[in-house]
Amino acid sequence: MTGIDDELRLLLTQTSAEKAVLDRIGHAEDAEPGAPDPAPATPPAVSLMITNGQRAALRELGFSEEAIRQMTPSEAHGKLGLVYSDQTKQR
Repeated sequence: MTGIDDELRLLLTQTSAEKAVLDRIGHAEDAEPGAPDPAPATPPAVSLMITNGQRAALRELGFSEEAIRQMTPSEAHGKLGLVYSDQTKQR
């Protein structure tokens, strides 16, 4: 059951991020040329934890238990492709 909860949480996070991107695109299309960009509707996603499902996926990618234990959530999510483009630019 925990795996299902993790998957639902991930889907909700992705859906929220996708909605924010679509909102920004809609605002950009409505804006006049040269107008400043509006503030994003939602704050950027923050990686707070590595779920059991994500740990399993990291193991499948060949990472050891020790390597996974030493990863920060942001690092783990980046290796899984879950980090959004705004966060990868900060590295």
